Amino acid sequence: MVNTIHPSDIESELEKIWDSLQGTNKMRACLFNLIIYAKKSQRVGYLNEVAQKIIEKFPCRIIFVTYDEACSNQDLQTAVSVMTADEGEYEIACDLIEVEVCNKDHPRVPFVILPHILPDLPIYLVHADDPSLKNPIAERLEHLADRVIFDSESACDLPAFAKAVLEHDERCSADVADLNWARTEGWRGLFASAFKGQSCLDDIKHANKIQIHYNCQESDYLCHTNIQSIYLQGWLAVQLGWTLKKVGKPLSFHYESEFGSVEVTLHADKMEEVSPGRILSIEIETDHKYHYSFKRNKKCPHHVMIENSSPKFCSLPTIHVLDKDISGQSLVKEICHKGTSTHYTNMLKFLVGIKNESLCDE
Repeated sequence: MVNTIHPSDIESELEKIWDSLQGTNKMRACLFNLIIYAKKSQRVGYLNEVAQKIIEKFPCRIIFVTYDEACSNQDLQTAVSVMTADEGEYEIACDLIEVEVCNKDHPRVPFVILPHILPDLPIYLVHADDPSLKNPIAERLEHLADRVIFDSESACDLPAFAKAVLEHDERCSADVADLNWARTEGWRGLFASAFKGQSCLDDIKHANKIQIHYNCQESDYLCHTNIQSIYLQGWLAVQLGWTLKKVGKPLSFHYESEFGSVEVTLHADKMEEVSPGRILSIEIETDHKYHYSFKRNKKCPHHVMIENSSPKFCSLPTIHVLDKDISGQSLVKEICHKGTSTHYTNMLKFLVGIKNESLCDE
């Protein structure tokens, strides 16, 4: 945090900054309000990077709130600055308001930031903490937002996280989204394309064995690396109408379909060129002996090689191009989207039904 100021001086200090930038190549712009709310931890640095990526695509006023429940002797601190995105001859510049608070001043947060939310512009809230943990301050902020973007990386118990997000969707008018759900969008689009025709759709319905490999290489900000693969297989099961029978260890899901039993297993693997948690490959076998393979190219990881074979034929490989893994890209996607995805909420309802399983701990 830069030099701290009194909360009542936030707007006047911003005006001083902009007055000092008159005649430079910086252009002030704002499309919406972005509130980032997180517990103080090593992930704050990552969230700062994400904010930088956001303004490169969408200029906005950023209100960054971090709280520390462990401290008690520090007053609420605020600071203002300007965050810039290089746009050639002119730099797009955005207001950045930072708020750091300890436990005793935590309830003041909504009252401090409310006067600085620009009117008549959408409000997006990135709730970077576990919503299953009781937090009345976070609930107040949620009621201010037009769209709440959760981060399932913060979840200690994935079924409890799913239940909390669904409860939010019921009690608040804001749309809901999830960063890890956004990170699976490319693979969901791939599946929708690969199994588009009726004959291909029939093939996937006859699947009896699916293996998903994901990148288990952790980072300072992402350690629950299996969540995206859990999301993807849950989405697939819901869309195909499979019934979950049990969850096994190592992490596997056993379903019953209209054509028999289906086993989905998740495998930890490593690929340094790919972000933590990303899906690396998917292998599908059907009871008709059809085999589908979707595998990232190690030399060009955003290219997925698709192969399809059976005892009678072997199709020529094709390539599907995923978006490149860029920090902050998933948040950009969720800001672009409108509404709450029914596919997402149906997948959450599936997760809620898994009892006594701490899926994030695998």
